Amino acid sequence: MLASMTGASRKRGMFEEPDMLAKRQCIRNPEYQAAFQMFDRDLSGTIDLQELNSALQAVKSVVESGTQQAMFQAPFNANAVLWLAAKYAGQGGGQIRLQEFCEMLQYLESVKTIFGQIDTDRTGDISVAELSRALKLSGFNVTGTMDGGDSALSLAVANKIGQAYDADKNGVLTFDEFVQLRLEWDSYLDAWSNNVPQGANAISPQQLMTIMESIKKSLDPLSDLAMHPAAVGLTGFDARGFLGPMIYNNMFQVPRPFLVTTAEALIRKFSGGGLMLSFEQFCLLMEFLKVSGRACCSGQG
Repeated sequence: MLASMTGASRKRGMFEEPDMLAKRQCIRNPEYQAAFQMFDRDLSGTIDLQELNSALQAVKSVVESGTQQAMFQAPFNANAVLWLAAKYAGQGGGQIRLQEFCEMLQYLESVKTIFGQIDTDRTGDISVAELSRALKLSGFNVTGTMDGGDSALSLAVANKIGQAYDADKNGVLTFDEFVQLRLEWDSYLDAWSNNVPQGANAISPQQLMTIMESIKKSLDPLSDLAMHPAAVGLTGFDARGFLGPMIYNNMFQVPRPFLVTTAEALIRKFSGGGLMLSFEQFCLLMEFLKVSGRACCSGQG
């Protein structure tokens, strides 16, 4: 997806993360420390989901300040809250400690920077065209066709990816929707990078099974947190609605492994009848699985 789409890490642009040294040192940031103290309202030494929700709402307000979105005062997307908690919580129930909280704010700062670069018209949201530009900044070769090379991502696929995260279906992505897109695709990128040999441009059914297993494993903490009692009181959160589209979660609720026949059927569907899946076709497959949810899962024999 990034650069050659066949190398090691493909994370740059909207997918780039601070290096390990920067992560370790971020706890020294006085602004991050002050924010932690401000939102740790019960003085427990950790940030729980409700406190995290308040902190993220404050971040969103800063991002949207002076834009059209500032007029709406919408809450931070509850699903994105869960994604961030699952990524950074070091304890059960989404409890985030100071180091993790500082790393999260550092992460959001980088996403905020990219979001600001993309939102060229300063509306406080990004359109599909702006998302396509963000993907190009991140190393995607965003073309108008499906045959633009090993790093190609057609405008049609970019459009579908954007639509999958447009929670309120208003045709644009707000900052919190963009954050969720980033977090979710981090998992897909990591799984592809870690399981596809350098130089390879397509994957077999067996490789797809390995990638899906890797994605599922990386998302287990998210699934567990979504079912935790602490998530019940999160404003706007619906566990069933959240887990329903997570096909990668539903696929593995049964003890048997992801079936090779299912992998073959999915590859044929998205490769036009072949048994090898390009990266762009993989992107389209993941978007399809997210949107289709249980309907696709029931197709497993």
